[in-house]
Amino acid sequence: MHVVITGATGEIGKCLLPLLIDENNISKITIVARRALDIDHPKLTQLITDFNQLSEAAIGDADCGVCCLGTTMAKAGSKTAFEQVDFDFVVAFAKLVKQSNATQFHVVSASGANKTSFFFYNRVKGAMEEEIRNILFNTTCIYRPSLLDSNRAEKRLGEQIAIRIFRMLNPLFIGSLKRFKSIKTSQVALGIFTRIKQPPKGFHIVNSEVI
Repeated sequence: MHVVITGATGEIGKCLLPLLIDENNISKITIVARRALDIDHPKLTQLITDFNQLSEAAIGDADCGVCCLGTTMAKAGSKTAFEQVDFDFVVAFAKLVKQSNATQFHVVSASGANKTSFFFYNRVKGAMEEEIRNILFNTTCIYRPSLLDSNRAEKRLGEQIAIRIFRMLNPLFIGSLKRFKSIKTSQVALGIFTRIKQPPKGFHIVNSEVI
C-alpha cells in the first residue's frame, strides 16, 4: 500500500507516522510538506511543494491519503489565512490523492464542526467536511477529536491550562458526554491507523468517543 500524508509534523501526524512505517502492508509513504523534515527511512519519500499549487504535486499512484493539516487562528494570523490552511489546502490535498487513484481518505477535523455554526472555526471545519464528502472515495473517514491532549514543544498557555482542567474533569464525562473528553494525540493516530488497515466502506464521521 502507498500512503500519502500531509501534516506529518503536527501532533497527530508525528504519532501516526511511526505506525505507518512499522506496518508491513505499507510499502511506501509519501510525505507532502512545505519544508523538508528531519527524518529518513527506506519507505519514506518527501515531496516538498508549494501548497498553493498542490494539484501539480507528483505523488504517483496512491492507495490512501491522510490529512493531518490544521492551524489555529492565533498562528494563522487572520481568518483568511486560517481558512486557506484548514479548508483550501485540505480540499486540494483530497482532490490530489483522488486523482492519483486513492480509494481511502482520512482527515482530522474537530469536534463541533458545522458549516452553519456561529463560530468561524467550526464553520470552516464543517464546510471542509462537506467538500471532502463530495469527492467520493470508497472509504472516507473524518475524525472529530475533542480537545487534543499532547506535550507539544510549542508552548500555548491557554491550551496547557485547558488540558490540565480536562484531565481532572474527564472521569465526569460519561454516557452521551463522552465525546467532550480530551483525547491523546496518540489515540487519534491509532484510530486513524486502525481504519487505514481495515477501511470501512463509505463515508464516516468518527466522533471523539469512538476514535
